[in-house]
Amino acid sequence: MTMLPDFHRVTRPRVDDETLGRWRAHGHRTDERIGWLLEERAATWPDRVAVVTPERAFTYGELQRKASAVARTLLTAGVQPGDSVCWMLPTDADAVAVASAIWRIGAVSSPIVPIYRTREMSEVIGQVRPAAVITDSDIRGRCLPDEFDEVFATVGHAPRARLLCRGIATGWRRADREGAGALPAAIQPASADQACLVLFTSGTEAAPKGAVHSVAGLTHEVRSGIAEWGITFRDRMFMASPMTHITGLLQGFLIPTRVGGAAVLLDRWDAAQAVEMIEHSSATYMAGATPFLRELLAAYTASGRDSSSLAQYCCGGAAVPSALIRSAQDFGITGYRAWGMTELPTSTVANELDSLEARSETDGRLAAGVELRVLDEDGSPLPPGGIGALQLRGPEMMAGYLDESLNEECFLDGGWFDTGDIGWVGEDGYVRVNGRTKEIINRGGEKFSVREIEELVARHPDVASVAVLAVPGGRLGERIGAVIVSRSGELTAEQLGDFLAGEGAAKQKRPEELALVDAIPTNSTGKVDKRAALALFDDGSEAG
Repeated sequence: MTMLPDFHRVTRPRVDDETLGRWRAHGHRTDERIGWLLEERAATWPDRVAVVTPERAFTYGELQRKASAVARTLLTAGVQPGDSVCWMLPTDADAVAVASAIWRIGAVSSPIVPIYRTREMSEVIGQVRPAAVITDSDIRGRCLPDEFDEVFATVGHAPRARLLCRGIATGWRRADREGAGALPAAIQPASADQACLVLFTSGTEAAPKGAVHSVAGLTHEVRSGIAEWGITFRDRMFMASPMTHITGLLQGFLIPTRVGGAAVLLDRWDAAQAVEMIEHSSATYMAGATPFLRELLAAYTASGRDSSSLAQYCCGGAAVPSALIRSAQDFGITGYRAWGMTELPTSTVANELDSLEARSETDGRLAAGVELRVLDEDGSPLPPGGIGALQLRGPEMMAGYLDESLNEECFLDGGWFDTGDIGWVGEDGYVRVNGRTKEIINRGGEKFSVREIEELVARHPDVASVAVLAVPGGRLGERIGAVIVSRSGELTAEQLGDFLAGEGAAKQKRPEELALVDAIPTNSTGKVDKRAALALFDDGSEAG
């Protein structure tokens, strides 16, 4: 018999009592329960618009009725507090209702990102062993019930409930079949120290890792974002990232619901449609990856508009060229960079009060309660300005991975988390992330930062966007490959090399291999798909 995951074991504190006490004293750790969020907002403002989709708008009252029906269906199916529920849904009102319903009954939400197929889905289901799974009968031409049924057979797991928000399938029932209504008084959301969310990493380079978040950590993340960015009930948040990803979940549900604002949701990214939705709904804020901002600005230009209702754009998820933030500023949108990850969603922040220089050239200041240390190769702390490995701890950090062996690798004494990133902190307190420790190109012992080279290449006037990576092969072991969207379509490695020489860059930093493409290969969260990018280059067996 396969054992169910022990979420309680994972959520045991990794920091000492003194650190926990400091977080609580500063309001970074409270007893707030995230499961009440939608219900409380619907009680306060039932007729206020909560979600806008391309099809229609939904009020808080309507969303709560949807969520109540799903919650009652889960309970009837035998889902208990502490059980996990997996779901894969489009970025729409159903996703908001399902996420809320799971938390309302004290269950653990485990969303599955839409890029996953049966291989990755098997990894998730095998680790989480969910009591229920919720999806649609058809999403983007995929028959999800058939895929999930195949996965259940593969991993040898039979959930108590297989539920559909839309459509029909043999062996699957409607997620709202019980109808809206009051829940039993004994059904309470999870308390602050309990697990509420399992998020899986993208798995483009390894098997997906399940990061477990507690109620206290997630609620602090929500409060911190609202305070830092000055979000109020007047704001409308545009979101095109998957609701099954931390960015979509935070910005498309939790933050706007906490303040009583509205979320403007687009399931599939289309820059021209995004412009229309933003302007039609008067959206004021957006968060997303670098390609989204770049394409959004281009779509605004193509539309003939000279301004946007957006006041802020939080840009992260991939390297953010400083020129892109400056271009947004020229258009009237205050853009800024942020550094975060599935394990600690918002490590650094910036806002409208930071200078353009700080917003475009750094990744912001440490978020409330977050601590950072920079270590050299020997593990010794570095002073401001020293470049080294970045280690974090903070109140919104994950409690740990489901796989305990991974925790032994990444958590250090004192609850410090090894991010796998390298960078430095200036005397001004602003953080600069240079890239991943694995995103170092090693050429015969000389090591170069991928992010630094990307910044250099992005300065070329013919480069619309770029992704740099280490390509195995060649005399020195690794070559510098650049995947480029060229405005002319005719850029050569020699031309780029001459340009970088004029910029004063070392010869060893010039890309040897160029792959000109119409679009940088990315996953649904906007991060570069390394596997697809590497496939654009040969194996280097003949390179010298």
